[in-house]
Amino acid sequence: MPGTERVGCVKEYGNNDITVHWFPELCAHPGTCLRLLPEVFNLKQRPWVNVNSAAPEKIISAIDKCPSGALRYSLPEGSKVDPGVAGGVGNINFEKSNPAAVKIRVSTNGPLLVEGPAVVIGIDGQALKEGGRTALCRCGLSKNSPFCDGTHRKEGWKVDEI
Repeated sequence: MPGTERVGCVKEYGNNDITVHWFPELCAHPGTCLRLLPEVFNLKQRPWVNVNSAAPEKIISAIDKCPSGALRYSLPEGSKVDPGVAGGVGNINFEKSNPAAVKIRVSTNGPLLVEGPAVVIGIDGQALKEGGRTALCRCGLSKNSPFCDGTHRKEGWKVDEI
């Protein structure tokens, strides 16, 4: 993600074994980090990330589950953490060694267009669609949610209004 994401700032919290990178503009605030590792991620403390409150491996495991990618990690030079443990999706350099297979394009006043091998999974955990192309509703008006049904055109929906 570094180099490809357009965010205003990154905040870093670290010690000799791990650095946590937080991209606040990417955070969707689902609270996953708070639930998984409250001793490290605590909104009532300052700073809100305390990398000294848990083993680096536990922090890595929690960050690998961050759904928005707003939390990332890296290992500083001389870290005692096994680099094999730190190769997950939360690693700051993950995208360099794992290029994206799926692309999501934001269309003007329309759906999110997904290209590439993807599975859309419903709330019940069942696959709703598998395939190489999908149009996902982003206006919230579709009668066939999560898929776009073109209602945005009928309703005159504009991105700027949201």
